[in-house]
Amino acid sequence: MLESVVPICLTVSAILTYLLQLWTGFAVAGLPGDNALIDRRTAPGPYWFMMAFQTLVLIGMPILITLAG
Repeated sequence: MLESVVPICLTVSAILTYLLQLWTGFAVAGLPGDNALIDRRTAPGPYWFMMAFQTLVLIGMPILITLAG
């Protein structure tokens, strides 16, 4: 039971975080360091790069896992 709940919770939290980043205009680039959050208004290039990267991870990784299994 737990092995099926954990991936669902991770997926839901990742999608909610992604939507929150789009809504607020702040992308999470990493936890440590001074540049942990990227503001869309002051740095649109890095912001959209992080959003594109996260999109690739949110879509690409599940597809690769599905194809491998």
